[in-house]
Amino acid sequence: MAGGPRSFRQLCLQTADASIRVSRELCSYCTFSRRVLRAAAAAVVRPRRIRWKSVAAYMDSCGSDAMPIIALLGLLIGVILAFQAIVQLDRFGGRDFVANLVGPVIVTELAPLVTAVVLAGRTGSSFAAELGSMKADEELDALFTCGFDLNDFLLLPKLFALLLVMPGLTIIADCCGIVGGMLIVCNMIGVSVAEYMGKTFEAIQPIDLAQGIVKSFLFALIVSTVGCMKGLNAERDAQGVGRSATSAVVTSIFLIVVADAVMTALFSSVGR
Repeated sequence: MAGGPRSFRQLCLQTADASIRVSRELCSYCTFSRRVLRAAAAAVVRPRRIRWKSVAAYMDSCGSDAMPIIALLGLLIGVILAFQAIVQLDRFGGRDFVANLVGPVIVTELAPLVTAVVLAGRTGSSFAAELGSMKADEELDALFTCGFDLNDFLLLPKLFALLLVMPGLTIIADCCGIVGGMLIVCNMIGVSVAEYMGKTFEAIQPIDLAQGIVKSFLFALIVSTVGCMKGLNAERDAQGVGRSATSAVVTSIFLIVVADAVMTALFSSVGR
């Protein structure tokens, strides 16, 4: 009956169709990423191929414009994490260990993840919308007809810009998150700033900082490649451009969370 509950067979078919679409999307992304990484490796060997002016322009739009929101979110996350840590650890008499918890968690997990999600929303979607609009206006066809390499001319500047900007933004989020935790801990527990910072830097190990930086590079690769792929595959109309931008954000966040889980497991196994 139309509009009635779905049968078990229909549910299985819809699940299978969704799984096939996800598998095809993943294979398409892997193929596209391999092509872009090959072009990036060739460009690194011959740096003159890189359009450094475009890289600088994208670094300004992706990095400088994102600094205020990244700093604010990092500060608020540090505040929330410290407050919740005090509430929970106070039940077991562990208030003195709040600083040992806030710093490593922010550096290894929250700062890279929040930075990547923000850039996926504002930068990945803008990459997809830009390339989708160029495709709809047949600008990409014109560039290809004129003999321009789309990888060198459009894709690599975006990739290199995010690879250079994301680690710096992650470090800003680290610092602001630690400061946010300090504000709460010093006011609620009465710990001095020097004592809090001493415990924080004692708790943060070099492997923790390396983990956050490595994640930021991987997240930058995901955001840039997904945004470019969605833009190049967009339909040639206004609705297609909007759908490509939305899909870029959703796909980027999904892959970021998956990559974060995998990287955390790998670093945990190395640290044992």
